[in-house]
Amino acid sequence: MKVNHNSELYTNCVFLGGTCADSTWRKELISKLKDSVPYFDPQVPDWTPEDAEREDACKLVSGINVFVITGDALSTYSGFEISEEAHRAPEKLVFATVGELPANQVKGIKKIKKALRSKGCRVCESLDEIAEILNQAY
Repeated sequence: MKVNHNSELYTNCVFLGGTCADSTWRKELISKLKDSVPYFDPQVPDWTPEDAEREDACKLVSGINVFVITGDALSTYSGFEISEEAHRAPEKLVFATVGELPANQVKGIKKIKKALRSKGCRVCESLDEIAEILNQAY
């Protein structure tokens, strides 16, 4: 059940953050979710300041904040968001990497996963694992 981008009713939804670009991980994950899982997909064709405001509003009141990083990541901003959420609400954060990462990122991602686990965040190894968490929560 997609949360309308124009809606202010993001409370308890699933925020789908992380790699955008041409990545298809969101579509793949959404196809694995029960219809009862409300989600907010921030990936839009033409990013605007209003989109950023909606995204920030959603992260604050969501039930679960999912962040997936893929080898397609073009920006480092998701890293900041993940850190921010891990400190603000670690119990709400679900993190995963999907697909092959550039070789120069593998060691760093391994350290990030370890740090997130130590903060109480959930770290997954697949979209199936994330879907299981979300389907059980909703």
